[in-house]
Amino acid sequence: MKRTAALLLGGAMVLSLAACGQDAQPSASPTGSQTPQVTPSESAQAEQQKFTPGTYTAEAEGIRSTVKLAVTFSEDAITDIEILEQGESRNIADAALEQIPAEILDKQSLAVDVVSSVTFTSRAIINAVTDACEQAGGNMDLLKAPIEATPQDEEVTADVVVVGMGLAGVTASMSALDQGATVVAVEKAGAAGGSSKYSGGFITGVGTEQQQAVGYDLDVDGYMDYFNSCTDQSVKTDETDRDAVRAMIERSAGDIKFLEEHGIGITGPDGFGGDFLVWHYPATRTSAFDGDAGGADHIVAGMDYLDAQENFSIYYNTPATSILTDDSGAITGVLCERDDGSTLTVNAKSVVLSCGGWAASPELMERFCPDFPSEWILPYTTAAMTDTGDGITMAEALGAAVYEDGWWMDLAIGVDPGGYTTYFPDTLNGLINYANYFVVDGEGTRVFNVNALYGPRSIAFADAMERTGKIFSIFTAEGFENGIAFIEENGRVDDKNIYKADTLEELAEKTGMDVENFTAQVARYNEMCANGVDEDMGQTTLIPIGEGPYYAVSVKTITMGTIGGLKTNDDNQVLSTDGTPIEGLYGAGELINGKYFNQVYVSGCAQLLCSDSGIVAGAAAADYALGN
Repeated sequence: MKRTAALLLGGAMVLSLAACGQDAQPSASPTGSQTPQVTPSESAQAEQQKFTPGTYTAEAEGIRSTVKLAVTFSEDAITDIEILEQGESRNIADAALEQIPAEILDKQSLAVDVVSSVTFTSRAIINAVTDACEQAGGNMDLLKAPIEATPQDEEVTADVVVVGMGLAGVTASMSALDQGATVVAVEKAGAAGGSSKYSGGFITGVGTEQQQAVGYDLDVDGYMDYFNSCTDQSVKTDETDRDAVRAMIERSAGDIKFLEEHGIGITGPDGFGGDFLVWHYPATRTSAFDGDAGGADHIVAGMDYLDAQENFSIYYNTPATSILTDDSGAITGVLCERDDGSTLTVNAKSVVLSCGGWAASPELMERFCPDFPSEWILPYTTAAMTDTGDGITMAEALGAAVYEDGWWMDLAIGVDPGGYTTYFPDTLNGLINYANYFVVDGEGTRVFNVNALYGPRSIAFADAMERTGKIFSIFTAEGFENGIAFIEENGRVDDKNIYKADTLEELAEKTGMDVENFTAQVARYNEMCANGVDEDMGQTTLIPIGEGPYYAVSVKTITMGTIGGLKTNDDNQVLSTDGTPIEGLYGAGELINGKYFNQVYVSGCAQLLCSDSGIVAGAAAADYALGN
């Protein structure tokens, strides 16, 4: 039976559906919870709403499309909201497309909260309905009047509580349920997914049924040779555990089978145009790259499975703030504190922390990733804005050990704030990401091979920013036709982020680069392009710098997460600073990835780690809670 918590006031309050049922309750279902008293404000109660009956169409801009609605009114109520057209990101925008119209209809109000993590689409729906209400002659002051609610504290009991519902939280919940445990999940955002839903959804696998079907026979030794060659390009102290990585790769075929057995369809393998066929992606996709973030498909399918399980409940918009212990120090659950001031106490013997990294926390980025330019932290990440290191904060309060020398997971090269737009082909970020071919630092010196792995690129970015404070991608029309057309059509040349000049010398002067050095670098690069071999950096994309006009674009690295986090043992039990495991506390996903990655993230391994570590942690947490 589905045991999810219903959202009230756009997620400001949470009410378990179990409280309304008459059937037997599993131990994971909420106890002692009551329906919040929700009423319009006193001034709103004194007025009566009036509309001109009929159906009105309206539209507003979302994050990547126009959202068009048809809103139907009676004389005194909004009776229907129909989404007519929208091109928002599939399986990401769905939470807003479903929840916001339902909330407006239920509350007969426009004063509903956006779905956190889907804010642009939420606002588009609210704005379009607002337009329709104005067309219908509604009392806008009444419609926008604050909705008053009395916060209600709640307390529930389960065997295992899972904190954070990205892919790691999803698989941890599944695995714990398989062991016979009751599970309560708490999610800080208004929808499941975390950073996983913004990912490409590629999962590394070795020895999978999909590989066997196409006759691909790479073994674990072969993959580890590749992994080690990548990871060894890191330059900071290596704290990775290669035995742990190997064990994860050995389990990878079983992990993918686990996903399939739990409703998450997987297809592949794919080599991204090459013959290294290790990446697997959602079966709902027609190809590995189809313009959307495939990771969201894993989340939707996984949540569909979990919502159908009798012993599973989830609370959205419910951030966990502390891990509870008794007088002896034994873990007894978690405390969650909501924005409206109410609390949710989850009593549980085991806690799985799967609440992501700290890419959206300036304070923790400064602590763990001091080499990352501070001005890039929030504007340039595809990580969920809920990734503020909550798991680290809660675990450290219990004496947990962390990897202090962290790094970030580089994803793309961008220009504009709003990292997730990297996936959108009609934005400058989307156009430039794979179009770079000649990248220089603030002095005009070429800095890295654009065909390199994410990690070496992040190392080069950090070094260039520390030395010169700027990084430019250089283009001429022959090498970036669509992008330059976009720049010109949208008037983007501003001599601040995007520069244009008729000569190389003028471009160097405008950007502050050393003229002699820059022109010499261009000449050297063009010579290698003519010879067809990059003798300096081994770059295979060799597009010469042609005739002017010349463009310099100030580029930034767009992150998708962080590397480091909590230290764990083989069961993903969190370790204390003295190296002993903390009983009943487990970690999964990005929160524990310092054991697997140094500076070089290997594509596909992040989603594998989320899947694998969730499976391991969930089973171990259930066994501990059940006394197995």
